[in-house]
Amino acid sequence: FSKCLDFLQNMDDLSLFLNEAIVVLPKNKILNKETNKSLNELDNAILRFEEIENIRILNPKLDQSIRQKNMRTWLMPFGFIAGLTFSQMTSLSTFSFLGLNSFGESLLGGILGMFSGLIGSFFASASININRPKELRSILNLNKEGKWLLILENQTGYEMPWIKLRDSNAKDIVVLAN
Repeated sequence: FSKCLDFLQNMDDLSLFLNEAIVVLPKNKILNKETNKSLNELDNAILRFEEIENIRILNPKLDQSIRQKNMRTWLMPFGFIAGLTFSQMTSLSTFSFLGLNSFGESLLGGILGMFSGLIGSFFASASININRPKELRSILNLNKEGKWLLILENQTGYEMPWIKLRDSNAKDIVVLAN
């Protein structure tokens, strides 16, 4: 932890142009009072401390959940409109056994379209996996062993100071590019 802390305190000296810096707490490790005090002393606008379960790029289930929520926001209303429009255009009386008039038929068609948008968002988000488990496996294992992870996101147009990062004696440096 002390190496990570020293690196974070010297970030200003490195002239890093970062969007965000995330310190990933070790898995299943209880922090002592001295560590908590050191973490509270670090005051940096771009720095935050997270557990591995709360970081989208390291947690495929969280990533899928966020994608599904975003897709649901768009697919459900469009499904409703498509179902309503299709029911109006075709004038089908699919649900006549319920005793619905044409407006009720259209409304029920819209509700079914909305439900199909919900189902579509679930399956579409599950079919996409942008995480790279082979690249991440080594750092996930280090975190399970009680090692701290530092995730740095640089600003667009600025190069990371690779020499300084290598000189920090990190266990592993993994580059993830979108």
